[in-house]
Amino acid sequence: MYDEVTVLLAPLATPVSFRKGEFLQRIGTIAQNLYWLHSGVARTGFITEAGTEVTLHFVTDGEPAASHDDLLRARDGLPAQHFVVAETAVHGFKLDWAAYTAMRETNSMLRDYYLKVSECSIMEQARRMCINASPAQGRLAAFRREYPGLEQRISQKVVASFLGITPQYMSQLLRSDGIDK
Repeated sequence: MYDEVTVLLAPLATPVSFRKGEFLQRIGTIAQNLYWLHSGVARTGFITEAGTEVTLHFVTDGEPAASHDDLLRARDGLPAQHFVVAETAVHGFKLDWAAYTAMRETNSMLRDYYLKVSECSIMEQARRMCINASPAQGRLAAFRREYPGLEQRISQKVVASFLGITPQYMSQLLRSDGIDK
């Protein structure tokens, strides 16, 4: 199914590149695009009312990058509540969400694929919620299992944001992790 969907979506795909630190999606703007990363690392997150940046998840080579709920909010003209930022140089493809949605409405294979991707996303979100209930050391171990090798590609500060801890506490975890090995 994946290969057939790729062929169907190819006419909608526009090549894009982003430098580290560039936003694929900004908070407060209408989400219009879904990105497919060929290479690189992107991060999705939000800013709390207190101004704290929270990292929700990472997207790497071969994965879609967007805030799905922000794309759905865009139908009603509502601005994005999440950001998607390049953590490394990112190369991939941009798909116009409105064009994709219109195509999905007339193609049962795209509808089925969208449903499967949505189901997987819901299961991943539930798994992440369980992980977030763990102590910080357990969250770090889960991060390493979920994103093997990613720790070497992004900053320690970003990993700390994902784990919901301060960069200082992250340093302590890494020091104790080095002692335990």
